Amino acid sequence: MDLENGIPRSPNDRLMGIPMLPRTIDKARAKLAGTIGEYVFGRKSSFDAALLDFLDLTDERFLDGVRVSKDDDAMAAWLKSNARPLSAAQIDAFAAEFLNDGDDDEDRARFRTRVAELPEAVRHKVKGWADLLDAGEGRIT
Repeated sequence: MDLENGIPRSPNDRLMGIPMLPRTIDKARAKLAGTIGEYVFGRKSSFDAALLDFLDLTDERFLDGVRVSKDDDAMAAWLKSNARPLSAAQIDAFAAEFLNDGDDDEDRARFRTRVAELPEAVRHKVKGWADLLDAGEGRIT
């Protein structure tokens, strides 16, 4: 994965039903390849940190999984053996919280300010922080 010349998958993309997982895999692959560019991986990213906390994995442990997994299917199998066990209800709850517009009034106000800075034609399409990233990377126009 070369993030010096491309972008990672959307935080809205899912693997195993988990949003952000494909994007974090992309960033981990780029970190391992030395091509992460302007992106950050792991605890340096609040989005990655939320995912890694949910999976109960450290940055390095997640990188270990990516190192030994040739593709998303292999990574999903690795996670089933190495991350904390997750029920469908836990995954759904994580997705709902992760894809929202903030955890408190201050977060939601900051989110609304950022949305207001977007072109008018895009604003109504941005429902949460993940959408804001998608707008910034040109996926939502």
